[in-house]
Amino acid sequence: ASGAEYPGLNGDPLRVPLAGKEQRIENPAGAAPPAVSSLPGLAAGGGMSQLSSLGVGISLDIPGQFAAFESRPLTEDVRITGSPTATLHVGSTADDAVLFAKVYDVGPDGRQQVLPSQLVSPLRVPAGQDARIALPVIDHEVRAGHRLRLVLAATDLAYSSPVAPATYTVSLRGDLMVPTAQDVTAAATPLPARIWWLPLAGLVIALALLLAGRRRAATPPPSGELAGVPLEITGLSKRYAGSADRYAVRDLSFRVEKGQVLGLLGPNGAGKTTTLRMLMGLIRPDEGEIRVFGHAIRPGAPVLSRVGAFVEGAGFLPHLSGRENLELYWRATGRPAEDAHLDEALEIAGLGDALQRAVRTYSQGMRQRLAIAQAMLGLPDLMILDEPTNGLDPPQIREMREVMIRYAAAGRTVIVSSHLLSEVEQTCTHLVVMDHGRLVQAGPVAEIVGTGDTLLVGTAEPVAAPLVEKVAALPGVDTAVATDDGLVVRLKAGGASSHLVAELVRLDVPVESVGPHRRLEDAFLTLIGGPA
Repeated sequence: ASGAEYPGLNGDPLRVPLAGKEQRIENPAGAAPPAVSSLPGLAAGGGMSQLSSLGVGISLDIPGQFAAFESRPLTEDVRITGSPTATLHVGSTADDAVLFAKVYDVGPDGRQQVLPSQLVSPLRVPAGQDARIALPVIDHEVRAGHRLRLVLAATDLAYSSPVAPATYTVSLRGDLMVPTAQDVTAAATPLPARIWWLPLAGLVIALALLLAGRRRAATPPPSGELAGVPLEITGLSKRYAGSADRYAVRDLSFRVEKGQVLGLLGPNGAGKTTTLRMLMGLIRPDEGEIRVFGHAIRPGAPVLSRVGAFVEGAGFLPHLSGRENLELYWRATGRPAEDAHLDEALEIAGLGDALQRAVRTYSQGMRQRLAIAQAMLGLPDLMILDEPTNGLDPPQIREMREVMIRYAAAGRTVIVSSHLLSEVEQTCTHLVVMDHGRLVQAGPVAEIVGTGDTLLVGTAEPVAAPLVEKVAALPGVDTAVATDDGLVVRLKAGGASSHLVAELVRLDVPVESVGPHRRLEDAFLTLIGGPA
């Protein structure tokens, strides 16, 4: 802009009366969703400002989050050159109010509005006092018949706002004071060709995101038949990123009932953690469905409030104590403090006085126990634990085993992914075995472990060595070894347990019971094709 003298040094500002009564506005928790005055990344080079000078603007104010005061239609053209000012009175539930002030050029129809140069003034206004505010410095011509609209918003995308919720009351004291310079002229500046594509590109992107969001957000209705089933997975598949035929999880289906402690087993790369992350809504499956208590899982699904999880380590704030970390985590959920059952979770953690110490002083085992206590906050109906015994010593592992068994005994469900097969065998009631992303076998632990060729023969008294040798020499028997409880007999291929029992009775072995004798490790290696 250019003129005979520097604008604003002479003359009085134009008084523009504004209409509007006292208005109540809200700053929402988390300051979201925010108002939009400009799009970060698109304002470089002044393109957005040039668009606004041509009557093309991008701005959005959220209903309930802004107060507006509007003038009558102007009777003549007015060139605003400088910073308009106004006096406000603001009431606030906080000590002061953070507001974002702007002046719109509103068209004759009252609907089309342009924000000059896309400029906003961030303000901190003391509560309960009159405050004179300065709006952005602009150089903008308002045509006759247009109106000026003063807007005070509680949020703005381009700025940080207080995350705590607050309520403001805003009223205007006096007129809007507008600096003018009627003899100032501005040379026309041609817009770069790329600027014309910005609104169109933005519209296309917005439509694409809207359609994609609606498609992905579509959630099937709850299933009444599965309302009491903690988890049902059907045909679940997830491809590796960038691959059309390589799967992390493929066509996985299984079901978990109330009161079960389910062990999820598989070698590294079997797809266990990917499955758990899909179950918690952290990543989306490419195919298939996950239902928790009858509700389909989507990111942010309300039913996830019934799920507690500890997967791939917990992120604690190192400078806070263990107790403070748990309290902060629960407050972030927005649920009532009494629903946390914090004392029960802390008792489970068993950290004693260490709960008052900063987490940075904790050992790995202490962090692990704190993470499991965090997963148990709220006593969720379905709890997911990924390698819960990492960093724990043998007594702590035994305590953790008892905790999981007690937790499920109350009618809740626990899913455990672990490499400690001996612990899984002693803790879990059911197993799901995966390999290369596929289901290998699922069922009760006793059923999976009990399908071997080694039998435990319980006897009323110890078996003498000569008699053990006779048993080992029987047809169909590979080896026989005496134990404190009787004999461990390994059959040859094709050997039958019924034939063995008959031969033992013939040899006067005092048989009391015969059953399978195989460790989970043996069964696991057999299922995944490893050496048994």
